[in-house]
Amino acid sequence: MIGSSTPAQAKTFAENSGFTGEIYVNEDLSAYRAFSLERGFFKTLGPRSIGLGFKAMGQGFRQGRHAGDLWQQGGLFVMGPGNRVAFQHVDRFAGDHVDTGTVVQSCSM
Repeated sequence: MIGSSTPAQAKTFAENSGFTGEIYVNEDLSAYRAFSLERGFFKTLGPRSIGLGFKAMGQGFRQGRHAGDLWQQGGLFVMGPGNRVAFQHVDRFAGDHVDTGTVVQSCSM
């Protein structure tokens, strides 16, 4: 996992979420730029994001303290074997997450 936060914030995230994988931090966002990941105010607080936020709240999700660059959108990339990109998804806006079943299915081919 690569995050835009500080090492201390990444450690707090791991402790609070139970994430046990490796976490790398990229405060200067160079990895995000290398993968052409989107960034912007309306990517985070646009109509789609706000609508998905209300939907998530209705399902019981509550946003915790923020860490890292609020305007930077993420993505999901499965790398390997070798130099192969087995799967990629670029978030177009906050809440634009890919279904994990889709990721697993595409990587098992």
